[in-house]
Amino acid sequence: MTVASQGRRASSQPPRSGSLDSLVLDLLEWLGPDPRPYAEVLDAWRTSCPRLPVWEDATDRGFIRRHRGPEGGTFVSVSAAGAEYLGTHRPPPATAP
Repeated sequence: MTVASQGRRASSQPPRSGSLDSLVLDLLEWLGPDPRPYAEVLDAWRTSCPRLPVWEDATDRGFIRRHRGPEGGTFVSVSAAGAEYLGTHRPPPATAP
């Protein structure tokens, strides 16, 4: 594995067992389609439990993207890989006709 690929895992891999993958999916779903301020995301998803590194795992897997807003400030959004992973492992509910 190269240094560049060590921190990234393919979005097509199956979900991990246990609560961590479920929480990663919860985070991606919570982020939604619009960017949120970085401070808001960290405040809502911070944890002191080293056994549930939701933010770190989602970031390492390339599911989260941090970027600067047009007027400054850091924002967080779901990356293309994160959206694909969320859509594959937790598709939106079907709408009734």
